Amino acid sequence: MNQSWFLVAILFLFVTLTYFPTFSGEFILDDHTLIENNPHVRDASSIPSYFAQEDGITDRRDVPGYHTGYYRPLINLTYWVDYKIWGMSAPGFRTSNLILHLLTCLVLFKTILLMIGDRQIAFWASLIFAVHPANTETVSWVSSRNNILVTLFGLGSFYFYVKGLGEGGSKARILSVILFLGALFSKEFGIMLLPIFFFYQIAFTKKKKNLSTSWKGYLPYLMTLLLYFLLRVNVTHSLLTPSESGDLLRRLYFLPYVLAFNLMIVFLPHDLHSLIIHYPPTYLNPQAIFGFAVASLFVVFLCKERKDKIILFSLLAFGVSIFPVLQVVPTSAVSLVSMRWLYFPMAFLFIGLFQFIYRSLKSKSFLTLSMLGLVSIYLGGYAATLNQSLWHDEEKFFQREVLFFNNFFYAGGLAETFYEKKAFAKAEKYFKISLRHYPKGAKNYMNYAALLIDTGRPKEALAVLDKARSLPMTHGEQGQWFNNAGMANFQLKEYGHALAKFLKAVEYAPQNDQFWANLGGAYGEMGDYADSVRALKRGLEIRPDSKQVLKNLAMTYVRMGKHKEAISLMEGMPQRVLESMGMDELKAEAKRALESQM
Repeated sequence: MNQSWFLVAILFLFVTLTYFPTFSGEFILDDHTLIENNPHVRDASSIPSYFAQEDGITDRRDVPGYHTGYYRPLINLTYWVDYKIWGMSAPGFRTSNLILHLLTCLVLFKTILLMIGDRQIAFWASLIFAVHPANTETVSWVSSRNNILVTLFGLGSFYFYVKGLGEGGSKARILSVILFLGALFSKEFGIMLLPIFFFYQIAFTKKKKNLSTSWKGYLPYLMTLLLYFLLRVNVTHSLLTPSESGDLLRRLYFLPYVLAFNLMIVFLPHDLHSLIIHYPPTYLNPQAIFGFAVASLFVVFLCKERKDKIILFSLLAFGVSIFPVLQVVPTSAVSLVSMRWLYFPMAFLFIGLFQFIYRSLKSKSFLTLSMLGLVSIYLGGYAATLNQSLWHDEEKFFQREVLFFNNFFYAGGLAETFYEKKAFAKAEKYFKISLRHYPKGAKNYMNYAALLIDTGRPKEALAVLDKARSLPMTHGEQGQWFNNAGMANFQLKEYGHALAKFLKAVEYAPQNDQFWANLGGAYGEMGDYADSVRALKRGLEIRPDSKQVLKNLAMTYVRMGKHKEAISLMEGMPQRVLESMGMDELKAEAKRALESQM
């Protein structure tokens, strides 16, 4: 036992060094919507309320009848716990992901040790799984936590299932069912545990066992699955996630291609990034033919190794667990392949893979250890590089994806980073690229319009916004559309139109302090100071330190002749903020006016 914990300690140390960059990382991509700006994470809620939420929907007003089809109640619940522990700190959330990853590796170690009884195999399989660069997407990107949780609970459920079959104890069976429910509540992949249990029982128990007894053993899992579906249908109104229709024959034909691509990520990891993979353009494409060749080798290897129960079970479990992402059943995902989808299947694949390696090289232990050590160093080094250069922060992510991999799916994100730095020429270049490649993304139109407004081209901004008007938008995006249109009207001195647009903006997104700042500014420009003050104070209720709201309120007070109020407001602001906002002169003006009144 002491030797096992020593090996686990080495594993934990290696993983912590590999993922060290994550301790200073930022929120990226969907983290902003699903965590940073998610009211289910920030606001106090009862634990049962999380089981009535549909994952991915943060504002129920967004689209009438809209559903993601994702029922993963444990995800927002764990984010809420993180928020209570860390606050809205990206390194804190990332640390939680790493802790969950380490726990998953520990459960994988214990599971392999239980099945095979060899510490060396359990250690190397767990270590290489832990540092495999394909898993960096799952561990370093907080929003991919669902893949860690389903694997942690899934492996735990499988561990106690195996233990229950071997020992016959009810405690292990109960724990297995509870963890099975945890896997289901984390991600839909958890359903695939049932055929995995079945394959294990067929491979490792006596075939003469009474079938009725076997059936009874699955009843608790089936009842748990029924409970899951009842809750799921009640919340999402569907048994399955919404998906795009497609040509079934085409999907079946290219299934070997998708499988081959996933296997290449596992066995030949190179040029890994946020993959956007589509079907080959023709049926006789070399990529498709290569897929058939790889799939054939996989089947041949399965047949050859069928007498080794560990390898046979491992390959069957891998095939079952990866099936949901082989696109036989179409999904709404933008890519056919994604690294994070391999986290759950890879855990089962590595059980048989390392059994095969050790069995094949058992007489050459030094060679085996040397080879595995070198592979671990390479994979760990590659994973550390990805954690630092790709998954650390959005600026690095977008630059690497677009400039290095020509992945124009993220061109709009790169444009935003340039825009924030006021590198307007570069930002405009990549906004145009994004709109050319993805013309149905409303967000990029609105961000490009904001750039045009900032560079004094309001008429062009209105033309760009007009192209986005008919596109699907969330309530937040609708608010942004009206706000940007209002800013363009304001710049054109069309104050009546601007006021009407700002009113719509705060109607769609009432929690955005900038929209209230702009509404207050429009009222002030039209001489309606009372409504201006009301709007600006509403903005301060949302965010008391909002610089633009404070500036507009100070300007309104000066226009109203309330110089004391204006001075009091500005004196509560740091001098550097006054200078950066151009308010130091406004403060001096208010003081001169007040002195002249005395």
